[in-house]
Amino acid sequence: MDAGCPRRYSEAMYLERPPRTREAISWMGVAAWVIFIYGSIPLARAFQQQIYAWGLKPFFLVITLAAFALAALALVRSAVREAWKPRPSQVVVLAVVFGLFVGLTWQLRSNPEEAFHFVQYGVLALLLLRALRHRLADPTLYLAALMFGLFFGILDELIQWLIPRRFFDYRDILINATAVVLCVSGVAWGLRPSALQAPWSPAGARLALRGAMVNLALLLLTVSLTPARVERWASAWPYLATLDEIPSEYGYRIELPEVGVFFSRLPPAELLRQDAERGAEVGPLISEARSDRDYYRFLKKRPAHHDPLPAEARIHIFRRDRHAAEALRQQDLETAKFYAWVAASEHAILEAYFPQTLAHSIYRWSDQRRAAITARLGEPERYVSAVSRQLITGVSYRSLVVVLGAGLLVAVVAERRLSRRMRS
Repeated sequence: MDAGCPRRYSEAMYLERPPRTREAISWMGVAAWVIFIYGSIPLARAFQQQIYAWGLKPFFLVITLAAFALAALALVRSAVREAWKPRPSQVVVLAVVFGLFVGLTWQLRSNPEEAFHFVQYGVLALLLLRALRHRLADPTLYLAALMFGLFFGILDELIQWLIPRRFFDYRDILINATAVVLCVSGVAWGLRPSALQAPWSPAGARLALRGAMVNLALLLLTVSLTPARVERWASAWPYLATLDEIPSEYGYRIELPEVGVFFSRLPPAELLRQDAERGAEVGPLISEARSDRDYYRFLKKRPAHHDPLPAEARIHIFRRDRHAAEALRQQDLETAKFYAWVAASEHAILEAYFPQTLAHSIYRWSDQRRAAITARLGEPERYVSAVSRQLITGVSYRSLVVVLGAGLLVAVVAERRLSRRMRS
C-alpha cells in the first residue's frame, strides 16, 4: 500500500497500529470466532444433512463464493470512496489470491461444506492479524498470525476426532492452512500496510518460532495416533475405544486401470488373497447390515483397522448403492450422470478386488440394475474413491516422524539461540 494511503482506510483494514487499550477486545474477537468454529463441530453434520435433504446442496458453495465477492467489493469500495491507489503489482497479488480462493472452492463443489472452511479460517486469519498487531509492528506479524492460524486448524481436527460421528481429516487441515496462508499473503503482498516496513523484531521472530514448535509437536502427535497406540491409550482413557475412527492409519493407494484410484489398508495382493479365502464367509456377514442403523452398528463392531476386508467392502457397497439410488431418482441428466459415475466406479472396484465377497452377499447387482446405471453414464472420467481416503499412503510413519522431529529440533534450537541473544 502507498505510504500516502488515508489513515481511515488503513484502520478499516486492520493495517495501522491499534491502541494498546483495545488489545483485549481484539483477542475477544478471536476467541468468539474460534468458539463459533469449534462450537459448530457437533452440529455441522446434522445441519449439512438437513440442507441436503431440502435439496440445497449448493448452499455452502454459494455462501462461500458470496463471502469472497463481498470481500472484493469492500476493497473496490474503499478504493473508490477513500482514494486508495494500489500499485499494479498489488492488484495482481489480490487478483491471484481471490482467484485461488474461487478456484479451490469450485474444486470442492462435490463436497461444498468443505469449502466453507475457507471462510472460517480466512476470517480467523484477519482477526489474528488485528489482535497480534497490538504488539508487533514488523513483518514478523505475518509469521505469527500464520502459526496461530495453523494451530487452530490442527486443533479443530483433533477436536473432531473426539466427537462422535465427526472425523479427523488431514485434508481439512490442509484446507484450513490454505485459507490462513492465502489471507495472510493477501494482506502482506497485496495490501502491503505501510506501517509494517520495519526490520524484523526478535520478539516477533521468537513468537513465530514458538508457534512453529507447537504446531510441529501437534503434527507429531497426530501422525502417532495409529491404531496400536490409540488402543494402548484407551486402557487409561476408555473413551478413546468408543470413537469412530483412528486419525492416522497407513495404507496403500491402488490403481485400477480405466477406472481410477481407491485406497485400502491392505496391499493389492493381500486384498485379493483375503477376498479369495474369506469371501464365502465375509459375504453373508456383511449381508446382515442392511439398514443404515445396522450398517453403522456393523462398522462399530468390526472397525476397519481391526479387520479391513469386511469393513472396506461394506463401505464401498454403501457408497455405490447410495449413489446408484440417486442416479435413478434424479430428473436432471447432468446430476444423474455424476451419481451414476460414482456408483459404476465403486462397482468396478468391488468386482476387481472384492469379487468373492460381493458374489456371496445380497449386494450383487442384477443385469437390470447394471443396465440402468450404464444408461445414465456420461463420458468416462478418472475416479478417486472417497472410501478410506483418509489413509496415509506414499510415506511411512517412520519417515514422517523423522521429518517432523527434525523440523521441531531446528525450531527449538533457533528459538533458544534467539532467546539467549535477546537476553544478552
